[in-house]
Amino acid sequence: MIEQTCIEMKAIYAIVTHHERPDDAAEAWKDCNVCAIGWSRFGNLKKTRKENLPSDIRTFLKIKKGDLILAYAGANRIAYVGEIIDGKYMHTTRNIVGKSEDEGGFEYSNQYRVNWWDEPFDFSRYDLPPFLLNQLGKRGRTVTPIELQRRSFEEVKRIIMINARSGYLSFEVNEDMIKASIRKYMKRHINSLEKGLKIVKAEKAVSQTDRPDFIARDSSGQTVIIECKGTAHHEDCEQLERYGKNYAKGNGRLILIAFKITDECLLSARKSTGIELFECDLKFRKIL
Repeated sequence: MIEQTCIEMKAIYAIVTHHERPDDAAEAWKDCNVCAIGWSRFGNLKKTRKENLPSDIRTFLKIKKGDLILAYAGANRIAYVGEIIDGKYMHTTRNIVGKSEDEGGFEYSNQYRVNWWDEPFDFSRYDLPPFLLNQLGKRGRTVTPIELQRRSFEEVKRIIMINARSGYLSFEVNEDMIKASIRKYMKRHINSLEKGLKIVKAEKAVSQTDRPDFIARDSSGQTVIIECKGTAHHEDCEQLERYGKNYAKGNGRLILIAFKITDECLLSARKSTGIELFECDLKFRKIL
């Protein structure tokens, strides 16, 4: 009699890092070399009858050695990619991921050990081909098994490695945070940009698609259109000129404020009909 052995195929799972604190939880997963889910009220999942568990938990318990994990931090963002080390389920409150919120933890005590890759990290699901990206970001799902759709595990693994742009979303998040900080500072310190300058409207639509950050008036009564950026590029000058044509009919002043002005932006502004550039690191410094 010939003994037959069944080789279990490796699988890929997307797991939401946390529902309230996804970004912080993703970093905790990386630091602790784990992936995790909550449902702490069930205690040790291995000691609970499977028919009494939600489907996401039952899916989580199918994870095994060598499976690939996508740490999904919400907002279309995959924070990290890693491989399950030994496939041994753990119920632990000893690390920050499993500790209670009162202890500064995340209360995600149901865990597997993961070897997180150095790259790719922090990328958009839209970096991935449609068959992958359309399976991610499902509302109401914590653990999503990824269907390979006639592709091999290794093929899909290579697709993720090749297509994902590491750190892409970190840059975008930082850009948004910097821009938000400059806008907040502007509202409180507009006079330090230029004496007599007053904000008239914030984020007023000047066309169906255009909404500059601020419309102001200077001490002479002239309209001033102000746009804020984290890092200003040449296309931002084109955007600001379009705002000016749509709102001020080309007669207003145009001001672009950014934490960093690129050389291409500076060159574009010099070629324009009067864009004023300011770098702002909590103080305004006119550079053109």
